[in-house]
Amino acid sequence: MTSTIRFQFTKGQEVRFLSHLDLVRAMERAIRRAGLPMAYSEGFSPRPIMSYSFALPVGVMSEAEYADFRLVEDWDPAYFMEQFNKHLPPGLRVLHAERLPEGTPALMSEINAALWRIRLPQAEQVAVEKRWQELQAVDSFVVERQTKQGSRSVNLRPLLFGVPRIAREGEAVEVHCLAAVGNQGNLRVEELGLLLGFDSAQALITRIGQFKKVGSAYYPPLGNRGCTWTE
Repeated sequence: MTSTIRFQFTKGQEVRFLSHLDLVRAMERAIRRAGLPMAYSEGFSPRPIMSYSFALPVGVMSEAEYADFRLVEDWDPAYFMEQFNKHLPPGLRVLHAERLPEGTPALMSEINAALWRIRLPQAEQVAVEKRWQELQAVDSFVVERQTKQGSRSVNLRPLLFGVPRIAREGEAVEVHCLAAVGNQGNLRVEELGLLLGFDSAQALITRIGQFKKVGSAYYPPLGNRGCTWTE
């Protein structure tokens, strides 16, 4: 009997500079050590059947990464968490896990919004607030984006959904941003810096939420799946 477990996990300070490929390799090592009964693909080079939400940029941390693992046994999600966490390296930790009902859409087809926490050690709160006020008054902020197909003009403004928090936290200004992520529209972290006037290389950035945005409501891919956020 096969089953799919979806889980939320962290990517902490210890592993913030792992690439997505390195993260997947670390997960696969932990899978083997934990003895997870993974389902495998067919062919000459079988791979464990698993999928992840949209990859993080190198250097960015997360409290809300998601993955789906296909198992050939029906493990209890709590037992899965316990066993897997024993073998994950520091910085990677499963926070919550659930069995998925058959027919649940894939993570990448569900998620289209992310909540980012940005700590700016050298910023002034008033300046960030002013910049956000100015952005709310416009519907266009066009930049040249470099892609594999060459340079193209992109309007970033519709990709920034909201800035629900700007506050002083100790020696830094903390900013929370709701932004588009995914195949239908993706706001890169360096573009967040262009919009809000900060250098992303000098910021400490953490993804703290991923959602399916429907109108003005935001639904998580795990948990009670009820509306978590409303604009």
